[in-house]
Amino acid sequence: MNQVISNTKKVLALSILLISGSLISRAGNNEPSEPVEKRTGSATSAEVKYIGSNEGDPLFNVVYNNSNGARFSIKVLDNEGHQLFQGVYTDRKFNKKFKVTDAASYSKLIFVIRNFQDNSVQSFEVNSNSRMVEEVDVTEVK
Repeated sequence: MNQVISNTKKVLALSILLISGSLISRAGNNEPSEPVEKRTGSATSAEVKYIGSNEGDPLFNVVYNNSNGARFSIKVLDNEGHQLFQGVYTDRKFNKKFKVTDAASYSKLIFVIRNFQDNSVQSFEVNSNSRMVEEVDVTEVK
């Protein structure tokens, strides 16, 4: 017998912790998600990778080679398009880890990297499914 327990959406907001030591509070903006724009310009060099979990919370590594040092933003949106986090940076070699707490509340996260100099955008969609499988075997006893 297989039993699938699906994620339930919680009202509790997702908070994101920058592992580099500073706690970032979430933005209260409820705008719909931004459309994914044509991938041109410097934001196309961004990468978002799942790197495991810490205390049950997933960790993501965001790498962006911003060779000209232009201002750029990183937004994290939930499955309904609500903005959960936004940070603006000018790092030339951006490499930060994000810890997502209460990730089970969201079936999808979207990371959006926007370079303000050339207005380029790159988006990454993170989908997760939790499943609990119970297997029962019945064997004949002689």
